[in-house]
Amino acid sequence: MAKCRIDADNRLTERLAGLRAAVADGGATLETLRPALADPNYRLVAAAAGYAGDGLLYPLEPDLIAAFRRLANGPHTQDPQCTAKGAIARALVALDCANVEFFLAGIRLRQLEPAWGGSQDTALDCRVTCAMGLAATAYARALPELTRLLADPEPRVRAGVMDAIACCEPLAAESVLRTKAQSGDPEPEVTGACLLALLRLDAAPCAAFVGTFLDRGDPTLRELAALALGESRLPEALTELRTRWDAEPYKGASVQVLLKGAALHRSEAAFDWLLSLVADGEHRIAERVLRDLTAYRGNERLRQRLSAALAARQDADLIALLARVWPAGPE
Repeated sequence: MAKCRIDADNRLTERLAGLRAAVADGGATLETLRPALADPNYRLVAAAAGYAGDGLLYPLEPDLIAAFRRLANGPHTQDPQCTAKGAIARALVALDCANVEFFLAGIRLRQLEPAWGGSQDTALDCRVTCAMGLAATAYARALPELTRLLADPEPRVRAGVMDAIACCEPLAAESVLRTKAQSGDPEPEVTGACLLALLRLDAAPCAAFVGTFLDRGDPTLRELAALALGESRLPEALTELRTRWDAEPYKGASVQVLLKGAALHRSEAAFDWLLSLVADGEHRIAERVLRDLTAYRGNERLRQRLSAALAARQDADLIALLARVWPAGPE
């Protein structure tokens, strides 16, 4: 039995290598990939789907959909972890597939597999990918269908669908995302994804809305809002962060999350503000900024500006900290 399994694994390895070699020699071709997509082995199907998406082989769309349906209708053992179905969904999104029926089926897909203490759903990424695909179609009811996933039992799906919702009609999408943000979620990561998706819509009003979460009593929500504003890199987002900072006389830990958001912003205006705090701010604030900015160790110009600010400040402890956490590059 063990020998048969080893022989089967060896044959599969050879077939996968053969497929890679064929693609490398002549590029991904219809003649090469069609048989692989129809193969019963999920790893071969997944590899072929990846090549089809990377090569933008639009004629393979029906073959990809047929392979997905075949695997979706079979037991989980035919495609453990939804490996092939996930690859197919990603390929169809890359191919700008407009098959609404396929994506509607995809956002409803569940695949329960045995796990320690019970079972787990392995179709999470499939649902999120199909949500993005559905949002990209011209389907008039895409948004109502996507809102179903806001009640998905899996936090990763609830978080992942936010970007798909943001791709729908802007005003309607904004209304849905604002409602979800205000109603909250048991998992903070979902609210954070919702706030970030909002900032991809109408910049000024959405930045102001997300900014209101900086005033919440929950420190986790405040941090999520600060990070979302920073990651957005919108000028209006930086204004929200700086306005809260300037309005707070005591710069405690709850306010210092604003600096983390500013560091994520990565704009010249954000760096100018942070450098001014290094030059003239309280020692503990300057130390916090230095540590936050070490994420940009590859930015030698920023390090030089920090070094100049500290030299003018003449603070030996901070100069030593900079040398320790951000050593100067080779001359």
